[in-house]
Amino acid sequence: MRAVLLRLLLLLVLLAVIARAQVWRVDTGTSVALAAGALLLCGLFAGKVAKGVGLPRLTGYLLVGVAVGPYALGFIPGAGVKGLELVKGLAVSLIALVAGTELQWGLIRRVGVKVATLCCLVCGVTFVVICAALFSLKPWLPFLAPMTTGQALAVSALVSMVVVSFSPTVTIAIVQETSARGSFTEFLMALVIIGDLVVMVGFAVAAGITRASFGGGLDVGGLVGGVGWELFGSVVVGCVLAVCMLLYMRRVKRELPLFLVGLCFASAEAGARLHLSPLLVSLAAGALIVNLDEREGERIHHAIQRAGLPIFALFFAAAGAGLKLDALVTVGPAALLLVALRAVAIYGSCRRFAPPDDPRLRQYLWMGLISQAGVTFGLAALVSRTFPDFGAQVEVLIVAMITAHELIGPVLTRRAIQRSGESHTDDAPNVA
Repeated sequence: MRAVLLRLLLLLVLLAVIARAQVWRVDTGTSVALAAGALLLCGLFAGKVAKGVGLPRLTGYLLVGVAVGPYALGFIPGAGVKGLELVKGLAVSLIALVAGTELQWGLIRRVGVKVATLCCLVCGVTFVVICAALFSLKPWLPFLAPMTTGQALAVSALVSMVVVSFSPTVTIAIVQETSARGSFTEFLMALVIIGDLVVMVGFAVAAGITRASFGGGLDVGGLVGGVGWELFGSVVVGCVLAVCMLLYMRRVKRELPLFLVGLCFASAEAGARLHLSPLLVSLAAGALIVNLDEREGERIHHAIQRAGLPIFALFFAAAGAGLKLDALVTVGPAALLLVALRAVAIYGSCRRFAPPDDPRLRQYLWMGLISQAGVTFGLAALVSRTFPDFGAQVEVLIVAMITAHELIGPVLTRRAIQRSGESHTDDAPNVA
């Protein structure tokens, strides 16, 4: 406890220093440099404090980001947080690469059908519940109230598809933090990853129908082409990256962490410009490597553990700083109602449909599916850009839900893994 109090005191001193730096901004460089440095230091301290009081480090990163961000104490300027988008793409790519190395063919063959079936059922039930709730709230939601019945149904379906999404980044970061290994953890990770694929396809279809309901016409060819490019194009690019990594690891054999960080950074930036999914690109690369050469897959896993801590701390602290607390005030009641309904739908579908051969799945799996982060943020922003008439209001509602999910999701995910008995240690070195 003394160590926790000492770290908390150091964190407060650090916040005071940042506050002074904010006053002396002219001497502290650009707002992005100030935000990156402050969030990294605060995140590392807060992660230690959170661990000391029994919370996931990730929760410490998020909470300190919220505290020092532009929507709370305002120590970090909004422009600085916005300038950290590069770090977000890099962190997602690194996390997805580690996740890919967990997807061995034996695991896919063993639980793939069960995972895919349960994923479709959980997503389907949650989609129906949220869509019905949104449509019922039509008279009270400003962006739905003036629409026709058909338009309101289409927009409700579009928003519901975004709300269904999970958070592979949070799940994988918690698995790394707890060094969890076992069938429950494998099932959870596979489900959140497949869930992302289901959401991407469903979102593209819902967006096409919504566009048609507002007179834009249903472009089936463009719809299929866009989804196909994002899914299959990402997998193909990921396979090419995997070959490059294997060649490097077998022939150069030096500075692997630095090489992986550089390659993931390049793939995240190029993927965003080519409308590919950085998550899928890195996931496919990691999966191909581990299935071609298991030993090299283990090397990647350990290299990212060594190099990833500051990146993950900065990524989640920046995510916390970007959470718009004012959104909770404006659409709070509707957002909290939808958060509760989503949790009930996930809980009920897991309890009803999870495979009975492992009782832990029916008891604890739902807790690992509550988090939302990067994919949901990205889809909410896409709605705002694609449908300027109502998209901004939809984005506020979804971000308010993400704020609630980010604060409780990591805690629930770690509890699920601990109760499953697969959390080996919280003291693994250099993990998120």
